[in-house]
Amino acid sequence: MVDADSQCNLSTLSLGEEAFEEHYQKQPVDNIKSGLAPAFESRPKLIEAIYCPNVGANTNLFLLPGSFDLTEYETQLSVAINFNTTFLTMANLPGSFYKLISACAEKYKVDYVFIDLNPGLSAINQTLLFSSDYFIMPCGVDYFSKQAVKSLSNVLPNWANWSVKAREHFHDSVYPLPDVSTKFLGYTVNNFNVKYNKPAKAVQNMIDDLDSEIREILIPKLRAASVLLDQAGDDYRLADIKSFNTLQQVSHTVSKPIFTLTNADTGNTGIVSDAQELSIEGVNTLFNNFYSKVIALLNHAK
Repeated sequence: MVDADSQCNLSTLSLGEEAFEEHYQKQPVDNIKSGLAPAFESRPKLIEAIYCPNVGANTNLFLLPGSFDLTEYETQLSVAINFNTTFLTMANLPGSFYKLISACAEKYKVDYVFIDLNPGLSAINQTLLFSSDYFIMPCGVDYFSKQAVKSLSNVLPNWANWSVKAREHFHDSVYPLPDVSTKFLGYTVNNFNVKYNKPAKAVQNMIDDLDSEIREILIPKLRAASVLLDQAGDDYRLADIKSFNTLQQVSHTVSKPIFTLTNADTGNTGIVSDAQELSIEGVNTLFNNFYSKVIALLNHAK
């Protein structure tokens, strides 16, 4: 997992706030910003893999930790991706992200890399998105997400056109951009409240509006830009991930996924404990279905 969001939510949730702070103090060069420093700070060395800690008890899951200061590189990258490479070293910036991530992936022999982007239309997102094979779009159930879909309908095709030109433009740099054809896998609807195991009417209306915006505006634009993974039908909604309220808070506190929480973590007994066990089981089923659908799409794409 790669934390490319300067808010570092993925890092703090995966390692725990105390462990993340400890990692930053004891391993100050083992985070995404420090890993990119040879390119962005013109150091006389090449980018190489950094130490990526294991997450929890899973010895096969690694984290490339984030940095609260990553946005310091945003201005330089913005200049570089607009092909304003007056200085030769600036040509090395767009491909440096892919170089660092692929070096870490090779070091730890990983099969899949998941990148958490920041919530914005940044140069970092543009570079990472079109250095990836696929992307998934998380959507909140609110007016902002609906407007964001309209914005992305214009932005993503422009970024796709940029990526074609950029691969050629930065071909001879120290860190060339990867020759990949990025595809949209689908989207999730996140963090909404339910009543009697169903979204409230107002929430469902917003979900329906969001579905319509994506189906009628975003999907055709992505298809025209060859950024769409074609599948049977136009149902690109991968999962409905409701709000888990107190379980979510406990998950953050103990730095464990909700579906691995125990009574010892929640501190509850009796009827409350029984109800939470059912909720935890439901989360496990939800995410099993989610990842099974994603893996099936990836296998189909091959």
